[in-house]
Amino acid sequence: MAKSLRSKWKRKMRAKKRERYSVKELAKLKEMLAAAAGSKNDSEMSDMCTVVDTKQATERAVESDEPSGTQADDQMGTMDIDKPVRKYDPKTLRDEHGTYPVWMSQRAIKKLKAQHGRKSRKSTHKGVKKNRKRKSSH
Repeated sequence: MAKSLRSKWKRKMRAKKRERYSVKELAKLKEMLAAAAGSKNDSEMSDMCTVVDTKQATERAVESDEPSGTQADDQMGTMDIDKPVRKYDPKTLRDEHGTYPVWMSQRAIKKLKAQHGRKSRKSTHKGVKKNRKRKSSH
């Protein structure tokens, strides 16, 4: 395929834009490198926090567990449940109150209702015949 004038123009403008922004980007990169080299943010770990051996850590853990042992048992024994779990009927997907799950969209609910309605209507009208008016032969 031949190159259109539009694509040539776009390519030309992008090249100019790259040249223009490359100067700014280079200046930014140099500034960042200078800031990283000259900064004194690289401090030792001991300045920020206390360094502890494994022995000291286990001793602290044992000490903290002993006095609050009874509280920990109470918390571990019973758990507060936010909401009771709703039981949904697998066939209709409705719970005991007749509501559909939260995750189900209205479109899906309408579709499900239509399917169940169709099935129930078919089963009720199975043996019933309607009296229809017949066309007269006159």
